[in-house]
Amino acid sequence: MEHVDRPATPGLDPEAGAGLLHRLTSYAPDRDWDAPTPDPRVRQDLTPNDPDTVPPAMKAYPDGLPVLDLPRELPDPGLPATAVLAGDAAPTRPLDAAQLGRILFLGAGVVRTSLRNGRRMLFRAAGSAGARFPLEVYASTRGIVGVPDGVHWYDGARHALVRVGPAALGSTSTLVVTGVPWRTGWRYAERGWRHLYWDAGTLLSQLSAAAASAGLSPGCGRCSRTPP
Repeated sequence: MEHVDRPATPGLDPEAGAGLLHRLTSYAPDRDWDAPTPDPRVRQDLTPNDPDTVPPAMKAYPDGLPVLDLPRELPDPGLPATAVLAGDAAPTRPLDAAQLGRILFLGAGVVRTSLRNGRRMLFRAAGSAGARFPLEVYASTRGIVGVPDGVHWYDGARHALVRVGPAALGSTSTLVVTGVPWRTGWRYAERGWRHLYWDAGTLLSQLSAAAASAGLSPGCGRCSRTPP
């Protein structure tokens, strides 16, 4: 692909904040894609794609935590995905374990696996730069039929909820998306921060569409860097 130089993004200071991050993590025609920007604020000693430092494909919690296997038969929303994306109203479905499982699977479920360099790759429903899949999803549940109240990590490989904390205050069920920077930084170094947020946009879009197709009205809260 031919590289095309583009002017700096209007309104971004190339020496501060997002503008500085953009400049220091941009590709350039005079160096390889995995070569760092020659700047002391960027690590020069990182070896991208080092098989000795590859992070796990997903989080893991200690044995003994309560686990709820979600139904594998995904309920039919009764409306094509294209209709949902076009803004058509979907019939309201009860938010139970099956419906929650459908939403989680269509966003962060493992849809296929493969072996690469002797390692098992887990491909999620939402795409990810470099197949790094740096995001995790938690469900803070309240009053969902078939799901105990609590904070649960979604195990996309098992299609199950792992209870990692007590129920949050309030009466609203919430999905929380968190990122594991090293999982994408392992390949892209500091540029991995960009992919973390790009991937989050893709995942949140799919979660929102899946919820909307069940007649739910999802809202978006503030992002968090700290998982439960």
